[in-house]
Amino acid sequence: MSDMWKEITVSFKLKSPLHIGYMPFKGSVISPTRYYVPGRNLWGAITKCITEYLYKNPTANDYRNIGAMVKDNFRFSYFYVYDGINIYFPRYTEHELKYGNISRSEFEHRFIGSQIFTAIDSTGTAKNASLHEIEFINNKFKDTNGNIKDVRIMGCVLVKENAKIGDKTVIISDKAEILIDGFNIMKELILGGESKYGFGHVLFDPSGSIKFPIKTVKAEECKIEINDNYIITHLKYDKTIKFKGDIELLTGRGYYDPKDSKDRSTYKPGEAISKLEYYFSPGTYILDDTKVYTMSWDGTLKRDEPEQRFR
Repeated sequence: MSDMWKEITVSFKLKSPLHIGYMPFKGSVISPTRYYVPGRNLWGAITKCITEYLYKNPTANDYRNIGAMVKDNFRFSYFYVYDGINIYFPRYTEHELKYGNISRSEFEHRFIGSQIFTAIDSTGTAKNASLHEIEFINNKFKDTNGNIKDVRIMGCVLVKENAKIGDKTVIISDKAEILIDGFNIMKELILGGESKYGFGHVLFDPSGSIKFPIKTVKAEECKIEINDNYIITHLKYDKTIKFKGDIELLTGRGYYDPKDSKDRSTYKPGEAISKLEYYFSPGTYILDDTKVYTMSWDGTLKRDEPEQRFR
């Protein structure tokens, strides 16, 4: 029997600002944030949450084993800023990059902030070369009527039919919760970087009647159908695809590279760097009739080979 996938639209309320770093920096410069949350960040946060729920004193191997099971049984879309009415997807239009129906500058004015931090040395004064500015998605915004409201992020989680973590059955409740032994694994997560400053604390928040605009295709591999030609996650670069948008070189840091089949894990956070690969950026317009893509564990998409597309 083939495995199928069930999609769940999920939103989180930002309890604190959120920083999703994506460019290397060294002191005295701004550390920018992405304006969305890649699926890889959700995978890492869910892996940590499940491991620490199942093990009182988890080891590195426990995190690694649970991470592999989460990879097999879940897919996480990218998550985008949501104000309760609109989801702010990036769009490379004819003249500019927009978020939802507003310009990038208006989006930044409404949702993005920054703060300067410095390290303190043993004398109680600022440590040399430690001054740095961190950009973040704010956890509050002011609507067009001047009211202060919570910022949310919205995306989609896909769960494999009959999913299990070890001997624990994964249950989806009628409130869109994902439960293991009655514990909601999405109830409270830490996403992204700079958690030492209190960043990245998000709380599960039912999405109401809004549905994330992707549709699961019935197949053994996790395949999704998107509504239009704008991609809403990174798409693996293919030189035969015509496009309007941008290309990005992706990598990531962690205790190990989940794409590496060999055991090269480390005990130092961020020491393992994943393989560099080119992708089309979210918001890129694809000049192609393809609507169905295969989604990987980290939310990135891949276009199938022609013979696979028409089965």
